[in-house]
Amino acid sequence: MPEFSTEPSVEIARRLEIRGDDSSSWVVVLTPLEDREKELEGLRADLSSLLQKNARVINLKGNTFDRLREDLHRPANDIVILTAIVDLTPDKWSSMDLMRSALERMGPIIFWMSMSAFSQLSAFAPNIRSFIGPSIFALGPEGGIMTENERQNRLEDLIRHYGKSNEEIIRMGELKELPRDSHFVEWLVLLGRGDLV
Repeated sequence: MPEFSTEPSVEIARRLEIRGDDSSSWVVVLTPLEDREKELEGLRADLSSLLQKNARVINLKGNTFDRLREDLHRPANDIVILTAIVDLTPDKWSSMDLMRSALERMGPIIFWMSMSAFSQLSAFAPNIRSFIGPSIFALGPEGGIMTENERQNRLEDLIRHYGKSNEEIIRMGELKELPRDSHFVEWLVLLGRGDLV
């Protein structure tokens, strides 16, 4: 199974509450496959209610770095949800990664993203990925963002496309021989080996 646990939005909010006001938390919430707007609003409401702070949503797509930095620091202690449903370019992730210290703030940053966008972040923004650490959650009442059948189908697609087995990918990951490609990041995560990213 993938490395992340599935949590309802209220439980994600509780985890942030436990960390305290000045935890500077960076968290990834992987979006469900359906009703994304409705679920995003539910997450925003739960965060705001439980943490007793305003929760703002900022779309990363089309946002310049200077504008993002400014938005994150005015104010710097509320909750910000950065949405990345559509994949950003590798250059955009790399630029954000180089300037990550300018994005640090007192309030939590929650990345609301698709599995594909998370794979891109992991491949092209390794420093931001290290800020996030193990704080990766799939949103949902129970089960994963993918059914086991969907996960197996996706793994079979990757095996067919690249002509490599799951075992070969894990071995290459352990030896740090995998290319910096979002498909390989996704592959490791689907195998429950996100620790090799």
